[in-house]
Amino acid sequence: MHKIVRSALFVLISALTMLGLSCAAYAADGAVLFNGRELRFDNEPVVVDGSTLVEVRPLAKAFGASVKWSNNTQSVRLTKNNVGVVLKMDYDIMTKSSLNSDEDDFEQLSLAVAPRLIDDVAYVPVRDIADAFGAGVDWDDETGDILISTGGYSYSDKAVKARANDYKDGSGHTFFFQNQSDWAFPDYGSGYCWTCSYAMLISDVTGEVVTPNDVAEVNEEKGGSGSYCYHWDIADEFGVDFVPALSEDSPYYGGRDSNSGGTLINNETGDEDVAVEAIKEALDLHPEGVMVRYADYPHTMVAVGYDGDDIYFNEPMRLGSEYMDSSTKENVTFDETCVGRRGISIADITFIQALD
Repeated sequence: MHKIVRSALFVLISALTMLGLSCAAYAADGAVLFNGRELRFDNEPVVVDGSTLVEVRPLAKAFGASVKWSNNTQSVRLTKNNVGVVLKMDYDIMTKSSLNSDEDDFEQLSLAVAPRLIDDVAYVPVRDIADAFGAGVDWDDETGDILISTGGYSYSDKAVKARANDYKDGSGHTFFFQNQSDWAFPDYGSGYCWTCSYAMLISDVTGEVVTPNDVAEVNEEKGGSGSYCYHWDIADEFGVDFVPALSEDSPYYGGRDSNSGGTLINNETGDEDVAVEAIKEALDLHPEGVMVRYADYPHTMVAVGYDGDDIYFNEPMRLGSEYMDSSTKENVTFDETCVGRRGISIADITFIQALD
C-alpha cells in the first residue's frame, strides 16, 4: 500500500537544528484545512515561536495564487487577482501591494515569524498569507488544526473532524455520502457518486483521510466539474495505482479498461452468479474494497465485503432534496443500492476498479 509521502519528524528537526532554531521549532501536530479540505505538503508544517509555517507552493495553490521565486533576493512573490505579496526569507516584514492601482499602492506588514528556507524549501507563515488574501483563520483546540475559510465557507464540527476519520461504517470502512452538508456539492451531490467512492477507497487503501472535496478538487483543476473523474490524475494526486481487480488467470477476467484502469468481467451471458463470484474474488484480493461501476444507470459504489452470496456495498447515494448533517453509515446488499432499486441486475456491472 502506498502512503501519501510526508517527511519524518527527525528530518525537520535536523534541518531546524542546522538553522539554529531547534529550541523554538517543532513539527506541527495538526493539519491545515482550506474550506474543509486538508492541504497536503511534501514536508510537514512546522511551528516556530507559536506560529505555523508551511511550504509556500501548496498553500498558494489552494488560494489560486501564482508563485515566483527570486534567487537573487531570496524572496517569494505570491499574486492573486489584484493582490501581490512579497516575503523575503529571514525578514519579518511582508510587502502587500494592490496591482490595479495607477500609483504605488503598497503597505509593509510585520510578521510574527519570518519566512525561511528549510532544506531549500521556502516556508511562509500561514496566518499572514491568509490575512493578506482576505481569508478567515481559526484554530481547532481539540485537533490543533488550522482552519482557513474563504467565500463564506463555514466549518461544521463534523467537517473539522473529518481528518480524524470520523466516517466509518460498522466494518471499519470509510463511508461518505454525496449529499453530506460537509461537502456542499451542487444539486445535493447528484452525480458525485464516483467522486465519493474514490474518496472512500483511497482513504482505506492509503490510511490517510481523503474527502470527496479533495477528489473533486483534482477534477476541477483539470477544468471539469467536481463530479467528472479524471482517473489517472486522481491516482497520481493521492499516490495510488490502478491494479487488476481479478487475477489474469481467473475465468472471470475480461481484460482492462484503459480509460478508468478498471477490470472488465468475462460474462457474455449476463449471469448474475458470475458477477457475484467475480466481485467476491476481487474482494478476496483487495479486502480494503473495490469500486463497482454501472453504466446503464451511471453509478459507482464501493463493494466492501460479502457473506455467502450477499455482497455488501458502501452506497454513496442517499435519496433526498436536502443536505444531511449525518446519516446512518451502513453497508447494504445490492438490492438496497440505488441501481438495485431501479431493477438493474448485478450482472450489468461495467467494470471493477481496484487500487493499491
